[in-house]
Formats: sequence, C-alpha cells, structure tokens
Amino acid sequence: MAPRRRRGAADDAGGDAASETDAPKNRPPNTAFRQQRMRAWQCVLTPKLIVTIFSILAAIYLGLGAYLTYLAHTVRDIRIDYTDCQKDAPNKFEPMSADHITAHFSKTDSNYNPYEAEWMKEELEVQGKGFKDQRSFCRIKFNIPEELQPTISFYYNLENFYQNHRRYVNSFNAKQLLGDAVDGRTINESTCDPITSDPLKSGKIVYPCGLVANSLFNDTFSSPVLLSVPGSNAANQTYNMTTNGIAWSGMKDLYGKTKYSNDQIVPPPNWYRRYKNGYTDENPPPDLKEDEAFQNWMMLAAAPNFFKLYQRNDNDPMKEGQYQVDIEDNFDTTVYNGRKAFVVTTLSTMGSRNIWPGIIFLIVGGICLILDVYFILSFFLWKPRKLGDPSYLSWNQPSAAQGHAAS
Repeated sequence: MAPRRRRGAADDAGGDAASETDAPKNRPPNTAFRQQRMRAWQCVLTPKLIVTIFSILAAIYLGLGAYLTYLAHTVRDIRIDYTDCQKDAPNKFEPMSADHITAHFSKTDSNYNPYEAEWMKEELEVQGKGFKDQRSFCRIKFNIPEELQPTISFYYNLENFYQNHRRYVNSFNAKQLLGDAVDGRTINESTCDPITSDPLKSGKIVYPCGLVANSLFNDTFSSPVLLSVPGSNAANQTYNMTTNGIAWSGMKDLYGKTKYSNDQIVPPPNWYRRYKNGYTDENPPPDLKEDEAFQNWMMLAAAPNFFKLYQRNDNDPMKEGQYQVDIEDNFDTTVYNGRKAFVVTTLSTMGSRNIWPGIIFLIVGGICLILDVYFILSFFLWKPRKLGDPSYLSWNQPSAAQGHAAS
C-alpha cells in the first residue's frame, strides 16, 4: 500500500519534507493566552508572609471581638422567670426570689434594685368575644434602675421547648396558611397529622392545622405600667407598646386571609381559651396575614431555648422606676419540664444582648496572635535552616552520596 500523503504537503515533496503548510490548519494562534503562557502568581509561604498574615488576622479578629463585646455590654435588660407563679406566688404582692431575675444595667446606686421584684396570682373573669371565662393571672412588679433609650423590646422566652423536632417542623400546610380552602382529604393526608380534623368527629377541618399552630404560645402580656418615679407622686402611667412591626416584613407573603367559611372549620384544640364557642361571626378565625405574633411563632427556632418578640416601642424612653406587668397565664410549661420568662431589653447595632459572638472572635484572634508570636520566634530568633537551601535535598545528603559511591 502506498504511503498516505500528509494533508497540506506539496505534490513534489518527499515523505519527510517539511514546510509551513505542514502544520494543521486548526492549530490555535501562537499567543500567550491561547498557548497557556500567561503570567501567574503563586503564593510562596515565606516566613515574612506567614507572620504578616497572622498579624493581620489577629488584629482583625481581636478588634472585631472587642467591638462586639462592647456592643453586648451596652445593652440593658431584665429577664423575669414566672414559670412557678401559679404554684408559688401568694394572693397579694410579696417579694419573689432573686433566682428568678437576671438583669444587666450600668447603674448600681439606684433606689430601684432590679433584683427586687414582687409577684402575686389572681383569678379573674374575662369577657371574651361572645363568652365569659375564668382565667389565671400573674401580676409582677419589677424595677428599672436607669432610663432606657428606644428601641425597647419585650420578648417571651421559652426553655426546653423543641421546635426543631422533625415531625413538628413539617406539621403545617402552606396552602392553607396562604388562605386557600384546602379540602379535608388533602389535609388528612398531609403532614398536619394528627391535628387535621375536629376531635369531636364533626367532620370539620382544623384551621390552621398542624402541631406548630396548635402549640401557639398563648400567654398574654399587658404593656408595662409605671407605678412610681423618683421624686414624683404622679399617677400611674402606661408605657405603651405595640404588637405591630414585630415580625419580618417578608413573612406576610406566606400568609393570607382564609377562604373557608366558619361552618367548615374549627380552631386547633389548644386554642379553646381564645375560641370558647369555635369560630363564629362574632369571633371569626384570625387573619394570619396581619397576625404578627402567629407569624413569629411559625418561624421555628433552631434551639430548645429561644426568645420571640411580643411587643415593642421604637420612640419613647423607658423611665427609671417601678413597673407592673399583668400576665394571663395560659401556657403550661411544667408538663414538659420547661421554663418561661419575659424580657425587657434595649437593642444595640447587633440586636439584643449576646456576648458569644464577641467571645468567639476574641478566642480566634488570640489563637492567631499566639501562632504569630511562635512563628516570629521560630523564624527570626531561633534561626531555622535557610529557605530553599538545596543542600537539604535527599540526594545531596552525605548518606545518599556514600550509597551511590558504594554502588
């Protein structure tokens, strides 16, 4: 068989002839970019570079950690645990144990000691929408030793409540929350189980269905009432707080006013105190798009101890003095060995008081600083071997040379 002629070779050229036309026509242009000859930088970890990097990291982490710690200590707050109010509180105001109180204030010489509080329990008849009911109340007097600047936030705090349980997290129906009149069969087959239909076997659908909605925190708090002010005998005045603006604005897009009629649905079992007679024209189902307390509850917490915003005041300072909060005590935490409390707090740039981000940054910065000092001592004082010295290569070692000679 005759040898195949190379493409592009001249007719009179021999088999080994070469010319410019011998090159393939699709060869990339001979440029630095196309032939991968671009200049590049490769980091060589020299002693000076390592010391510089750790110095910069130490400065950044220590500085940021100190700033975050400072912000956390500018927050003023008081937390009062009222879990045992119905069990331990008397029927008239008496001092409560300081073990139930946690406070952080800068003023220590005030006549209003934050660790001195009083509480009492009381049974009152409450007029609801279309019904009357006997309710348990917990009244608490607490002290604010210095004037607090807005924003003032009022949180409730639950401990040992696991909103991150796998079944609990999935126990809701998104379409129903958006306002759609989802049929009973779909609800029964959804993750809302077992809170799907009327326990009394009426065939009505639970709205909103699921474990999350059913366990909604239902203690109610009054706005704090200022009882006494230093050097004044003025009458009591209410420090007005609002429940508007307590949820993220984007949360409203996940909810809508329901399209169910009142005769199609029943409230969740644990909502019986709020809807004694079920959903009626006088006491209709809630508009979830406007119910920001419900929206906060549905934004599930990752840890078993968590805070959720209940009310706030963005404009008025909270004066030094003694305040009273009246709590309708409905949410029983003792059945699962939990605790509950309320918190009155100011806010910093980073939010409420949390010292852990600052501590973590300080720890990382401290580690970088220790490593930085170690490398400085290693590279510049203890005089290690010369960087890139070829005499340390294995084939330049005396033992390697002797071995070659012997062989």
